[in-house]
Amino acid sequence: TKAEDWLYDTPDGTKAVYIEKIDELRRTGDAVAWRYKEAGMRGEWVQAVAGTIANYRTAAETPGEQYSHIAAEKLSSIVTACNDLEAWLKDMKEKQEKLAKHEKPVLICAEMERRNQELAEMANEILRERKPSPPPKDDKMEDESPNQEAKNGNGSGEEPQDGEAQPDAKAEQKEDEPAKNGDGADMEVD
Repeated sequence: TKAEDWLYDTPDGTKAVYIEKIDELRRTGDAVAWRYKEAGMRGEWVQAVAGTIANYRTAAETPGEQYSHIAAEKLSSIVTACNDLEAWLKDMKEKQEKLAKHEKPVLICAEMERRNQELAEMANEILRERKPSPPPKDDKMEDESPNQEAKNGNGSGEEPQDGEAQPDAKAEQKEDEPAKNGDGADMEVD
């Protein structure tokens, strides 16, 4: 090979010359190693993306009780995103199958991971929408009514307003007690 011939032809080369040569060989070798690694992981990533698409499409198309509160437009946007990703994946797989193993791949695992993550984030944002809380019940008001009637003594269930006296509050004041006027003098009432 060329590299082997160069090695035998340059026995007296300096360290810098050997470093340059190994960098040159690594550029070629790293590309080959990367393509090999991509080819090995590609099948797993295709399955992972297909699984993600299937899961979110199922959740959006048949929401059931768990996602029934989410608007149909939002769920249809998940289905549309799933269809788009599925079409992209199918197209890229067909292109990749036409390429030889030594050619640069078009279906790259990092791109599949990025698109898979984008779909998951978009769908999760929609599917995390909380169910609206049920309207508050009036049980508390109904429970308090008998107690309020007993406290107020008026049976209306309403509390006295500011400035209003409770029933019989004036009757508790004794008639024989003298009332005081503003100047401090005692005044008797007949």
